[in-house]
Amino acid sequence: MAALAGLLACATAQADWPTYRGSAQRTGCLDDQAGPETPAILWAHKSQGNYIAAPLPEGTAVYFPALGVFNSPLFQCLAAPENLPRLLWSKNRPFLRRPVVCAPVISEGLLIFGDGMHQTDDAALYCLMANTGRPVWQYPVPGKLVHIEASPTVENGRVYVGAGAAGVLCLDMKRVVLEGQEMDLAASQAVIEQRWKDLKGAGAMDYSPAPGDDALPKPAPKLIWQSGKESLHVDAPVTVAGKSVLAGSAFLDEEKAGKRALLCLRADDGGTAWETPLTVNPWAGATVAGQLALVGCSSIRFDADLIRKAAGEVVAVELASGRVAWRKPVPGGILSPIAVKDGLAVFTATDGKVRAWKADSGDEQWIYDAGKPFFAGPAVAAGVVYAADLAGVLHALKLADGGTQWIFDAANAAGAQLPGMVYGSPVLYRGRIYLATCNIQGSHAGEPCMVACIADKQAPSPSALLTIDAQNRTVTIPCRVAPRKLPTLADIYPLEVVACFPAPLGQKAHETVVATEVKPSDLHAALVELGLNPGAPSMGVQGRPSGPEVRVLLELPDIAGRPRLVPIEDTMLDARTGRGILPLKWHFTGSARTRETEGSSPNGYPADLGGTLITLFPVTGETVVQSTLSMKTRALLNLDTDKGLMPPEGTPVRLIIAAGAPPPGVRPLPQRRATGGEPSPDPLRASALAKPVELRQAPSPFVRMPIPEPSETAALVQLDAPPPDNDAPVRPVIPAGRIELPAGK
Repeated sequence: MAALAGLLACATAQADWPTYRGSAQRTGCLDDQAGPETPAILWAHKSQGNYIAAPLPEGTAVYFPALGVFNSPLFQCLAAPENLPRLLWSKNRPFLRRPVVCAPVISEGLLIFGDGMHQTDDAALYCLMANTGRPVWQYPVPGKLVHIEASPTVENGRVYVGAGAAGVLCLDMKRVVLEGQEMDLAASQAVIEQRWKDLKGAGAMDYSPAPGDDALPKPAPKLIWQSGKESLHVDAPVTVAGKSVLAGSAFLDEEKAGKRALLCLRADDGGTAWETPLTVNPWAGATVAGQLALVGCSSIRFDADLIRKAAGEVVAVELASGRVAWRKPVPGGILSPIAVKDGLAVFTATDGKVRAWKADSGDEQWIYDAGKPFFAGPAVAAGVVYAADLAGVLHALKLADGGTQWIFDAANAAGAQLPGMVYGSPVLYRGRIYLATCNIQGSHAGEPCMVACIADKQAPSPSALLTIDAQNRTVTIPCRVAPRKLPTLADIYPLEVVACFPAPLGQKAHETVVATEVKPSDLHAALVELGLNPGAPSMGVQGRPSGPEVRVLLELPDIAGRPRLVPIEDTMLDARTGRGILPLKWHFTGSARTRETEGSSPNGYPADLGGTLITLFPVTGETVVQSTLSMKTRALLNLDTDKGLMPPEGTPVRLIIAAGAPPPGVRPLPQRRATGGEPSPDPLRASALAKPVELRQAPSPFVRMPIPEPSETAALVQLDAPPPDNDAPVRPVIPAGRIELPAGK
């Protein structure tokens, strides 16, 4: 495990999502970027699990809990590329003990969520490293009717969370107790790291499987205070407003437990500043609107069978005193938080209406009839309200007057076609809408569900940067020199691929020469446009790659910043000997399909899942171009980048794939041009030499040596380097040659 400092270094590139719906205004959007104008399913992750809570997109990943078979706990993290989501890590039993319906939050690179549902006892709050899923701490909360259904809130290094009959807890996010000793996170992670190594070593001796997360020490965060234990029942998300914590407490009619009230607790010590009685349970929790707290209330919970009986109200309470400023009844239950934007309070209800009222007075601004009930609340960004009804239909409305922008049947749209109910409120992130469905009841009960990303049909793609030179028959890809060590990994792994997506999207991001955002499917399409037909990739120790031969070169800046063109082989050397390698043969193979890609998106391009464009060794069939190096050769080489040639990590460079093998007698390395020399018959080399560029010769003192072919008894190594503590299953490969690009590519 990498040091916690590495985690926090990664976290600086991410924005926090520290509370439910992103902020105390509960808008479901922090960047205020407008959503799609012509919505379409960009990708859909399909599963038998039920997605009750809203997904959380953050950086290049999407986090969400699910109810598995028999309500078994499941929490997953997906990489979110342009068209195929890929599982980065997942957690389930025995690490998770109870069902998970709590939407997570992220603060300083730490992912925090709770477990338990309204019918379960004994809960726990979990803190994981967001990028790897590695446990940081967990806090058990025992007791009858104790569960953590709603999101926590992180403020100033403290975690505030409602836990059913346990009331409200305040925990120190960065101080833990481990084996009776209080320490900071860096110290606890060092203990866990050592224990992990000890357990792995013990497992290696007796051939038992590697230890799981549940076998590791479990630090517990320091409890600062707890309020309302056994007197309140807090299932709604708590809201932090300055030095106050707002908690909505419900009364359970069947269990005769709790109380109906909105409480204002002091953030420093948990003492009660004021308490306002309510007549209807505040399942939606409180939203901050200036000097008011707006509370959405409902007589029912998330139960579609009780919708006809639902009634609700909105109560506006003064933050300073707890006095009710105004309250209005609603002919339907309000189950999700009110969103406040531009002085308007926007909310949904089970009567199928979206309403906008003036936040300061409760005066109606507009009302929209969707014709279907709502459990999920609205998201608001750039003057548009996005609301998903219970049938999975998205409604985009103008914030100013409620006018319809568009209506999109997400559950039945092309690319999804999975009817389901929406319980979790939609989230907007970087102009895209993230939505999840469930089928725990209704006409489609038991059928598959989805987490979907909805974007514009004409959404720009980074792959638009790929360029094709038909005259010289080349494809040029913008990329950057890849880091040789990821902060999430303890070691540097030998090179296995040439180009792939950057971390965390790239499955081989820890063992690549360059990283690019260009999709493998776009490289495939570009090579086909040059007149090439793909062959078939090799995988493991069986077979050899086939397909048209291509050349792979890298354009690097020299000291003066001018470009120089070198074969990709020149960028690598054997770290054990310091010697370079001879030119390799490269084939346009196209991508093989695995069982995982078959199930995730049968119409997608398999290599887009892991993001690998070019491989050195046949460690995966999900690639576009593959060299003829074998797995036996891989056992003898420890390839690394040539630091004397390559510019610093992160430097922009260009990868060039040229159609055709080099002409006879022409080595694919543009040598230094001699004065008065004859031009090369190789068009690509001629093109390069036509520029006033300083070209590289073989470095000294390294000598180019042929790669030895090992004997048949040479020891083989495992196909893939260990992933960063990924609980996802290894993807078996279905023996298949190549696949054709989807229609329209």
